[in-house]
Amino acid sequence: MKKSSVHRLEKLLFALLTAALLNLILLFIPLLHQAGETAPDSPEGILNAQGSSSGDSGGQGKPDGDGSGLQDTLSGDSSLQTSQGGVSGLQDSKKDADSQSALQEFLPSSAKNLPKDTVTLCLTGDLMCLAGQQYTAELPDGSHDYSGSFKIIEKILKDCDFVVGNLETTLSESNPYSTKERLVNEQPNCNAPADYLASLKQAGFTHLVTANNHSLDGGITGITETIAHLEEYDFSHTGTYRMEDKRERYLMLEQNGIHIALLSFTELVNQRDTVTKKQLSQIIDCYSKQTASDRIAKARADGADFVIVYNHWGSENTHDIRDYQKQHAKELANAGADLIIGSHPHCLQSFEMISASDGREVPCFYSLGNVVSSMTRDINHDTVLLIVNLSRNTADQEPEPSISKSAVKDTANNSNDTGQTKENSPVSIYGITLIPCHVLQTLEGSHRVITPITYAPKDKRAAAELVAAKERIMEIFPQNHLIYK
Repeated sequence: MKKSSVHRLEKLLFALLTAALLNLILLFIPLLHQAGETAPDSPEGILNAQGSSSGDSGGQGKPDGDGSGLQDTLSGDSSLQTSQGGVSGLQDSKKDADSQSALQEFLPSSAKNLPKDTVTLCLTGDLMCLAGQQYTAELPDGSHDYSGSFKIIEKILKDCDFVVGNLETTLSESNPYSTKERLVNEQPNCNAPADYLASLKQAGFTHLVTANNHSLDGGITGITETIAHLEEYDFSHTGTYRMEDKRERYLMLEQNGIHIALLSFTELVNQRDTVTKKQLSQIIDCYSKQTASDRIAKARADGADFVIVYNHWGSENTHDIRDYQKQHAKELANAGADLIIGSHPHCLQSFEMISASDGREVPCFYSLGNVVSSMTRDINHDTVLLIVNLSRNTADQEPEPSISKSAVKDTANNSNDTGQTKENSPVSIYGITLIPCHVLQTLEGSHRVITPITYAPKDKRAAAELVAAKERIMEIFPQNHLIYK
C-alpha cells in the first residue's frame, strides 16, 4: 500500500476516535452536572442549602419561644446558594405522580410521602394594593393586571388545596382609589379597583380574610361593595360583613373529610369613629377574649377538626412583638385555636410555640409580612409562604409532643385501645414548611414580583437583593421546615 493511502487511513481513524470520544464526553456532562447541582436544586437542597442539624426528617425537640430550639436549625454557614434550578425550573404538572410538583421542590424528604388524605394549605400575609401597585398594573383600557407579581409562585400556590391571604384593601368604586387620595382623615387610604381579585384568583388564592385596620376606609359602603366584588369573583371570605348578614362568622374548609375552621379578627380599625359601636360589631370581627372564645367554640360545635385564627395586631415596620400580642396569642390558644397567624406589622415577626391550658402545643406566627406591596422599606418586601400539612392521626400514628393537636370531643376515642376510627381520630399538623420570599421591584419585565430567595435571576442587582433579603429572613426564622414528623 502506498504511503499516501496509509496516511489518509490513519487520519480517518483518528477522526473517528476523536468523534467517539467527544460523544462520550457529551453523554456524561449532564450526569456530572446533575450530581453537582443536587445540593441547592434538589428538594432537600433548596431548603437545606444553609445546613440542617438532624437530616431530612428533623428532630422532634420542643421549640422554645424565640424559635432557637426548633429542629432543622441552620448551621453557621448561611450564605445563599443560588442556582439555575429551583423555582425557575419548576414542573407544571399539579400533583402528577410521574413528575415533581412545584411545591415539592421546597419540601423536606419527610414530606414526600405524606399520609393518605393529607390536606395542604398555604397561609400568607398582607395582600396590599397601594397606589404604586395600581399605577404599574394599569392597562391602556383602564383595567389592571397584577399577574406579574405572582408569576413565579403561581405554580406553588396551585399545588395547595387551600391558599389564604389577608386582603388589606377595600374594593369600592364609590370611594376614591389610593391613586386619587392617599389619605382619609389623615390615615392611609387603602382602596383599589376590584380587578385586583382577578389576579389573585389566577394566582391560586382560594380564601381571603378581611378584618384589618383598613376595612372601614370606605365606610359601610366600602365594606358592602368589597363583599359584592368578593362574591362576583367567587372568593370565600370572612372578617367583614354586610349589616344584614346572618352567616356564620368563620369559614369551614373541607377536604378529604377534614374540616378546618378559618377565623379572622382585628385589634385595630381606622375610621372607627365614623360608625357606632353596634355597627362596628356587626360589620367587622374585632378581637376580644370572649368573642374569640365564643367563635372558636361555635366552630368546634359545628364540626371543626382544626381551627386557624388570623389576628391583625402589633406595630408597623418593626420585628419587635408587643406584650399584648403574646397575651392575646395565649388567650387564643387556650380558647382552642390550633394555629395562629398574625398580620399588620408589614414585616416579618417571629414564631413561637404556645403551650395551651389543655396541653396542646399551638404554633403562632406573629406576622408573615406583606405578600406584596409598594411600600418603601426593605423589610416591607420580605415575606414567607407558610405551607401547612394536616392529617388525621390513627392509632399507630400519634402526633409528637411538638405538634399541635386538635381538641377531641369524646376523649375516650383518643385512646389507642378503643378501636379509634378514621372519622373520630384527631387532626394534627403533620408538617410546617416556610418558603422565604422577597418582592423584587422589577424582574423580567414585571413589577413587584414575589420571588423565593432560592431563585437565580440574571440581573445582578436583583440577585444581590435576594441575598440581603435571605440574611434578614434567616434572622427571624433561622430554619425552613419548623415541624415534620
